[in-house]
Amino acid sequence: MSAEYAGKKVLIVATFGSDNPERCPGPFVFAGEAVKAGAEAEIHFVLQAPKILKEGVAEALHSKEGGRTIREFIDDALALGVKFFVCDTALALCDMTSEDLIEEIETLVGPSFLIKRGFESDLSFTF
Repeated sequence: MSAEYAGKKVLIVATFGSDNPERCPGPFVFAGEAVKAGAEAEIHFVLQAPKILKEGVAEALHSKEGGRTIREFIDDALALGVKFFVCDTALALCDMTSEDLIEEIETLVGPSFLIKRGFESDLSFTF
């Protein structure tokens, strides 16, 4: 961990869903690396991204044949302290409710929350 990045905030926006498994690890890996470097990191799940947080989906999803499950990437990020935020509008777009999500998801937010977080962040990525 580097003191140089302490207090820095990294915002990652995930837009893909389970239809694009090859893209799934990116947000979790980058968020984890940000935390390891000493920054705070959070992932915002918008558009189709809540689909990968649906109970049972990530356990069966692989970014490549024979590779780690997406659930393993999720667990790694959560263990490092990465915060997850799911857009309530995106959840509705995916025909899901909060009850469909993995138990670790505690925070649903609206689109304005993401905008405000973007203004407060030092670095942002979109996947």
